Amino acid sequence: MLDDFKDEQPIVYKVLTNSLKKNKYSHAYLFELNGYSKGLDIALAFAKFLLCPHNYSNNNLCENCVQCHNIDTNNFLEIKVIQADGQWIKKEQLEELQRQFMTKSLLGNKKIYIIKEAEKLNVAAANSLLKFLEEPPEGIIAILLTNNMYQLFNTCLLYTSPSPRDRQ
Repeated sequence: MLDDFKDEQPIVYKVLTNSLKKNKYSHAYLFELNGYSKGLDIALAFAKFLLCPHNYSNNNLCENCVQCHNIDTNNFLEIKVIQADGQWIKKEQLEELQRQFMTKSLLGNKKIYIIKEAEKLNVAAANSLLKFLEEPPEGIIAILLTNNMYQLFNTCLLYTSPSPRDRQ
């Protein structure tokens, strides 16, 4: 889980674990990867950390609860990974995500979506995402992965930056 990145990504590890220890997590995160090949792995580890009912950051401590087991086997309905369909991430993909995430969570109280290569959002998809980021339903957390945050639409950057209340 997240402890696997403790030495490899110490700053990211510390920021993410401290936010949950203080029960101050955001509704959206932006991970700028700069070519880091394990971006999806760390995003899934963070999602697992958020969703584990014991909030363990280490698989050995968890003893494989139902949520962690389902995440490990890609059978967890409350996590959705979106990636480019062809060259772009399309509006229809985001609309489908929003439909799926309008229902209550079956296990726990959070749902998490991860957008790989968020810089590949086309204009319509970015606008659709903006609506979801502006007024996220309770318990919905976004993780956007990008290799270069300057290639993202400004609206994505605005709503994944920590709000003043998150900085306290």
